[in-house]
Amino acid sequence: MVHTMKMKHTLFITIISIVGMLSNVFAQGNIQIGLPDAAIALFGKGGINTIHFSPDGTQLAVGTSIGVWIYNVQDRKEKSLYPGHHDEIHTLAFSPDGKYLAVYGFQNAIIQLWDMNSDLNEPILTFPEKPGRITKLVFGHDNNKLFGISELGFLAEWDIETGNRLSTQRYGKRGLVTAFNPKGQTLACGDPDNNEISLWDSANDSLGEVFKEKLNPNAGNTLSRILGGNQNNRKGPTGIETLALSPDSKTIASSHIGNIIKIWDVTTREERFSLKGHKEIISTFSFSPDSPILASGSTDNTIKIWDVSNGQPITTLTGHKNSIETLAFSPTEATLLASGSTDGTVRFWDTKTGKERSVFATGHTESIEAVAFNTTDTMISSVAANGTVQIWDIQTGKKLPSPSVPHYDSNSALVLSQDATLLAINGQDNNVRSRVSGLTMQTRSHRETRLLSLPTGDELKSFPHPSEYLALSPDNNILAAVNPREQVVQLWDINTGDKLFSFGIELSLHEKIIFSHDGQYLAIYGYNDQTQLWHVPTQEKIDIPNVKEISVIAFSPDNKTMAVEHPNVDGLRVIGLWKITQTGIEKHKEIIPEFRNGYTAKLLFSPDSKTLIQLHKSGWRSYIILWDIDTGVELDIVSGHIKNIQSIVFSHDGKTLASGSEDGTILLWDWEKIMMKIGKQ
Repeated sequence: MVHTMKMKHTLFITIISIVGMLSNVFAQGNIQIGLPDAAIALFGKGGINTIHFSPDGTQLAVGTSIGVWIYNVQDRKEKSLYPGHHDEIHTLAFSPDGKYLAVYGFQNAIIQLWDMNSDLNEPILTFPEKPGRITKLVFGHDNNKLFGISELGFLAEWDIETGNRLSTQRYGKRGLVTAFNPKGQTLACGDPDNNEISLWDSANDSLGEVFKEKLNPNAGNTLSRILGGNQNNRKGPTGIETLALSPDSKTIASSHIGNIIKIWDVTTREERFSLKGHKEIISTFSFSPDSPILASGSTDNTIKIWDVSNGQPITTLTGHKNSIETLAFSPTEATLLASGSTDGTVRFWDTKTGKERSVFATGHTESIEAVAFNTTDTMISSVAANGTVQIWDIQTGKKLPSPSVPHYDSNSALVLSQDATLLAINGQDNNVRSRVSGLTMQTRSHRETRLLSLPTGDELKSFPHPSEYLALSPDNNILAAVNPREQVVQLWDINTGDKLFSFGIELSLHEKIIFSHDGQYLAIYGYNDQTQLWHVPTQEKIDIPNVKEISVIAFSPDNKTMAVEHPNVDGLRVIGLWKITQTGIEKHKEIIPEFRNGYTAKLLFSPDSKTLIQLHKSGWRSYIILWDIDTGVELDIVSGHIKNIQSIVFSHDGKTLASGSEDGTILLWDWEKIMMKIGKQ
């Protein structure tokens, strides 16, 4: 199984330091999760990056954005592995005898070895060095050695008894696409820049003869139309994106710009076939154990099965709702194919019949954008960027049935009500194509904004316009939407579907809207625009201080204060606290944070309005920073997610803080414990 560098998050994060890791353990069903200090629960398995069958076909390992899940193929029982800390797993490998599993964590840059015959509570070995940028791990055929391929152009070899490095050889320049078969020490390399495929010659420590493409008599005319000018000397599509080597090392499959697959003969080093069929880029390949069958997965949500002996398509597998990320054939059942998708599922297929056998595993959703508690704080719901809704029982940690809601490639706007009973979303289609000039992605927002009832998923209303940002009033009676087409903010009565009123705006890139906790006020703000504040019952605009470049606004739960992040007269980003009075808005005080690279993504008041929570993002890091509102003093910094935090909310009883992340997880934090730590209880 081989897959390309991903569209979704190719330049990944540096891991966030986890405070007091493993101080608590929470049982999520049969999953034991190590938690940061003050965290009481973790929900979610992380988005799927890679899947591998064990050599005997009885287990399936799934590498995700937070760790590894081991599934029993027969009964689907699962076990989670967390290599040291939570980590982004893009490559893993079983030893040929099935005894060991090697895992490489991207952020920690460590390789760990797990004994598959043990209880899998701890790795048996952590390699002493931290190899950088490993894209593939492969065991040697004798089970005693582990090979690692680095995107920096190095092939390393380790002794699995000690974890010590035995050798390092440079196979090529940085950024080559590779496929490796240790049986014959065959390393295939594809150059994304010049479209060349070659085999690395270990004896001469160099890349060998370049494979020969078939000449395309129509390529010149086609490229001339695309690029202009005479392109008759060009052979065909350039840019190698994905590479796979058959188990017998006799065949190479490569994907290229133009959504084209090429099949190569390793012995003759010549192209045999050029295959077309996918509408978007090919993201992953897998050869069947006996080599003649190739599966290709694409961002067009389909899997195609090809006979590489004659270059003919066999069937197309459909069922996934989002992009295909990874594929793996069973080593013991040639027609059993497993697929992992950004829709959060692992599916099993019969490649002979072209039918789906089962949705084998669920819950591997990533990019959580909204979270909310139900009114009794017994359940928590999340909504992912593609519209996937997940619901968990907080007491048992079990995932409840997910409602059937529309799936999208992404969204231009979504909002989850504070009681998790309503979801408003404007879906977006992404068309990812590879062309001569490089990778392109076209996005198209749907023309309607949908309002769905949860947990059933029933559609309640459809509002006839796209939305750039959405907000629901706390009583769930009003939907506010930024309509980019008409450059207005529209307020709709959810019960009747009637438009209540609207007002114009000067559209920039990041308009946001927020209701006060009592629903009396609606604020719209954008980094480059003048902020507007409206009194909803009277539909009157309220004068506010003349402050521009406001990036974040929050209302206090007692509806007496607005927190506003903006630059002061010296150009420093500060948090202004404005009092809401009967006569208008008055500046009260400023909190001047210590300078940090990045930006404030959200502000949130604590339930007692005494503490301000600042969600700060810097690169791929997120921090939850706590401020004393009376003194303006920084109290503490809380962190724990691997990727950026997208949403923070309090439970209705004010005792729990929830954070939802791009890594596909929700962390629940004991707010009282956090306050005790900083001496506020």
